[in-house]
Amino acid sequence: MKRREFLAKTGAAFSVVSASTLFGAATPSKKMRLCVIGCARSAADATGECVLNPKGGRGRGFQVMSRFAELPNCEITVLCDVDSRALAFGANTLKELTGHEPAKVRDFREAVRRADVDAVLVATPDHSHAYIGIEAMKAGKALYLEKPIGISAGEAEVLAAVQRRTGMVSQLGTQRRSSYPTQQAVALIRSGQIGKPHWAKSWCLSDRPAVRGVETVPTPEWLDWDLWQCCAPRRPYRRNLVHYNWRFFKGYGTGDLPNNGLHFVDIARWALGAEWPLRVYAGGGHLFYEGEDWDWEDTHILSVEFPGNRHLTWEGCSHSGAMPFMSKWTGCLVYCDDGLVFFGARGESIVYDRKGKKVIKEWDAADTGSQEGEKRLSDPIRASDCSHVKRFTECVLAGDVATAQPIDSALKSNILTELGNVSLQIGEAVKLDPSTGRLADPGGPASKLWFPKYEPGWEVKV
Repeated sequence: MKRREFLAKTGAAFSVVSASTLFGAATPSKKMRLCVIGCARSAADATGECVLNPKGGRGRGFQVMSRFAELPNCEITVLCDVDSRALAFGANTLKELTGHEPAKVRDFREAVRRADVDAVLVATPDHSHAYIGIEAMKAGKALYLEKPIGISAGEAEVLAAVQRRTGMVSQLGTQRRSSYPTQQAVALIRSGQIGKPHWAKSWCLSDRPAVRGVETVPTPEWLDWDLWQCCAPRRPYRRNLVHYNWRFFKGYGTGDLPNNGLHFVDIARWALGAEWPLRVYAGGGHLFYEGEDWDWEDTHILSVEFPGNRHLTWEGCSHSGAMPFMSKWTGCLVYCDDGLVFFGARGESIVYDRKGKKVIKEWDAADTGSQEGEKRLSDPIRASDCSHVKRFTECVLAGDVATAQPIDSALKSNILTELGNVSLQIGEAVKLDPSTGRLADPGGPASKLWFPKYEPGWEVKV
């Protein structure tokens, strides 16, 4: 069904609903009623193709949904997915976890308008993040949006504008913002105890298999391919894209820079106390697995300059599991006048002296803050996820827009990685006005990539 047909069928365009209508007199309880859009759980099979797998580690929506299901003040009332198998599996899993079976809806446009929904978790492919998030907020729903905000800087700006217009509670899924060790290390930098921060170096090196066999085949019966494409221009279905490898193909995903990179680029910007940049440059290329079906670069070097002579770098390689820094595959180092701070993959944070030899302060990944230094969580990888969804739920119930990662902060970090992709494509740095975050040259080559192409009638707009 086309968007125009859907709007005609439902009678009107999506209306803007004030945040004050949430949890009003008509709301039967003080539980947040959540709709999850995108709940597939997948893994790679023996050939490397991504398939639905109940035991698979991939599937961010399924992971975050499971954390929400543990909260006493949250009820997952609706599941939405274009994969009928994922929808059935997710609903059965929730019934086992909570004793309650959610409604199952295929079309996200119907799901975000339901009266039994107060908030929406969007964990779909990148190309539909901004579109679905915007429609959810226009329908009066709070928004928990997995990163990135969209597949371009312009989409991120439009979603931010809709949040400001509607006043809806929103939070980006950069879960380390809710990590106690990370928060404490950033606070120590802010205190000036180790001088001013000057340079934040972040990296991510993963050992992904080659992606091959992406070829046109008939659409499987379990998938609504038209809805999966959402606002993207219509193309024939190709195997080995759904449910994971889409992220490496232009028009659907953003590659590993806004994917893995955004996590620690966000921490780096946060630790530096930086806002909008002066310039963003990225170099790299497709260096590994000659002939694989992969659109985006597999190797990146991002360099960002902020006012005040502060710098941020990110190095990423999708096809090498080497660990060149701190013996860690991913992380961030922030260099200050009199010390440096390491932020680790599991949430651990360590403050060193200027030479990086002596430990001045350390927080274990399992520290929660209730009793500093005591390891209270047996699975620290889940810790920041749990804290992040808890904070969002409490903010929604209180009508508080000051979430762990509200839109203005999310927008600044997100655009750094999106503009890195732009720089890779135009072969030069993207320069901004640091007072506004807008392009210094509005008519330059970067402006041509500010928005992606859309299917007619599905344009992302305020």
